[in-house]
Amino acid sequence: MTVVEKVVPIIFRNFNQNIEILVFRHPIAGIQIVKGTVEANEKLEDAAIRELYEESGISSASIDSYLGLHHPSELKANWHVFVCHTTEDLKDSWVHSCNDDGGLEFNFFWHPLAEEPTDEWHQIFKELLEFIKSRY
Repeated sequence: MTVVEKVVPIIFRNFNQNIEILVFRHPIAGIQIVKGTVEANEKLEDAAIRELYEESGISSASIDSYLGLHHPSELKANWHVFVCHTTEDLKDSWVHSCNDDGGLEFNFFWHPLAEEPTDEWHQIFKELLEFIKSRY
């Protein structure tokens, strides 16, 4: 079986002395963190920046560091997690129209890293959040 290579570009911010991570509410599949598939002959870092732009609209991002390789329990995939940085002044929340599945609106917001995910989070993203917390 072929293992699919995925990238997870994450962005943190400090807000009121708390570290927060950028997440979004998918209209069908709950709260998630940006992730996407690496295209043929694409570098992981390039895929991370591309996916961040496609799913969030953030256009001026760069890679700060590689956080590690996560293996979600439900999927035969490698999720390469990158900490990214942007010079854009990101709002507390925004809506981005994404071309996924014929066009969806993703509602972005910041989740305090110290808080547990709610039941609205998709299970594989709850696992991803725990991975990120263990490495950050």
